[in-house]
Amino acid sequence: MVLKLFGGELRYHSPWVQNMISGICVGASAGIYVALNLLGAGGGRPDAAQVVQVVNSTLCAVWFFSSSFGGSILNKLGPGITMCIGVQTYVVYVGSLWYYDETGKKGYPYAAGPIIGIGAGMVFITAGYVVTGYPEEREKGSYATMLMNLQGLGSVIGGIIPVIINRNTDTAAGVPRPVYISFIVIMIIGGLIGLLLLRPQKLRRDDGSIVAVHPPRGAWEELKSNLLIFSDPILLMMFPAFFPAECFLVYSGSVNAYLNNLRARSLLSFIAVCLQIPAGWGLQWILDRPYWGRRKRGLTGLTVIAVPMLAAWVWEMIRTRNYNRNRLPTNPTDWDEPKFGWIFVLFMMTWVFCQLWHNIVYYWIGAITNSPQKLTHYVGVFRGVLGAGEAVCFGLDSIKIPFIAEAGGVLLFYTIGVASFYYLGIYHIKDTNYDHEEEGAVIPNHILEGTGLTEGQHVEEIKRAASVGRDHRPSVGEKAPVEEVKGEQSA
Repeated sequence: MVLKLFGGELRYHSPWVQNMISGICVGASAGIYVALNLLGAGGGRPDAAQVVQVVNSTLCAVWFFSSSFGGSILNKLGPGITMCIGVQTYVVYVGSLWYYDETGKKGYPYAAGPIIGIGAGMVFITAGYVVTGYPEEREKGSYATMLMNLQGLGSVIGGIIPVIINRNTDTAAGVPRPVYISFIVIMIIGGLIGLLLLRPQKLRRDDGSIVAVHPPRGAWEELKSNLLIFSDPILLMMFPAFFPAECFLVYSGSVNAYLNNLRARSLLSFIAVCLQIPAGWGLQWILDRPYWGRRKRGLTGLTVIAVPMLAAWVWEMIRTRNYNRNRLPTNPTDWDEPKFGWIFVLFMMTWVFCQLWHNIVYYWIGAITNSPQKLTHYVGVFRGVLGAGEAVCFGLDSIKIPFIAEAGGVLLFYTIGVASFYYLGIYHIKDTNYDHEEEGAVIPNHILEGTGLTEGQHVEEIKRAASVGRDHRPSVGEKAPVEEVKGEQSA
């Protein structure tokens, strides 16, 4: 008997379990990274903020290239090796911050920046590939929720450790040594778990169909495919939505370090990542609602996230309009002060809705295409542009640009991104992409029923289409899958 959890079968070769493994790896790497940065100054003392901002700016600049062109690496190495190597680079980053806290020397942190920049690209290309390419169309919201919630769980674990250790510390201070050690151990274990990830052609959906076909390609073919994706007009339209997706991490960490003491920063970061998890389930309820068409689900979810997110950034501009970054507060805010209440509410709004923006982006990308090869490059470009935005934000933050200007820039890009997603949702997202077959994408068996094709015939035709360099068009029952999906997804 096969056990089920949240709608997915607990089998090693199940795409649901593979997404769970991927999420654990992201939680053990990026989740811990987020927790560390939310403490302010990368977890270090406030006077070390500029050094850490420079390191993170370098990280994100390298991340742009490693993500944008890392799809070729993933397609050659496979998800297991790619994820394992990527997670282990986070160990180097945490070790460099620990070293800097202990010695004050900058060489190791500066060298760690480009190393984790390469690794972050490998982690998120793999995770994005799994979350968009492995699920069926009706499951893409739940897969995105699982990924982001497991990342959030990593941040919860990473956040509760300093909360416990610093609960009696009401002064500005660096992160204690046991916190760094705990983070490094979690990351090493997470990287080894990543080796359990499998290629999609080795996986079986719950209905027995394989997830995808992965035709072999040479290195030049992979690189050419990666370069050609930058000429895709739909992808280019999504750039403004990608660019600010993690700028809030830079901004929130910086304002948090400027305004609050260590235990208040620890509490804010811990509660924020805890709230992200139930909020993600709420968004999943909208994005995978079976009685709505995919366009309605996407636009409703977009509206639910965009309105409070944009309102939070307007509030941020109002709140920080008189802050002077060259003059630190003499008495950092503590969690038992009355004014901490409004700080708490705004921090939660900014953090939770900006994190859920990632779920929206993954859903939009997954709605554009089902081709695993194409999704690899789409997700890579998303994380690359995201990294470029974060690099710019880290760079501006390192020169102490006024908080109101930083918040205003983030608000501008989010506004343009929301507008572009509304346009794509209305004019370019269909209720299904199963009405035609794309490179490497296998239609589930329950959708193939009534088309006259068996899974074996379907897979062979995909392979033949790949060998001549074109998307396969079904020769039998082309319209049947559309009717099947519409009856199933948009009753």
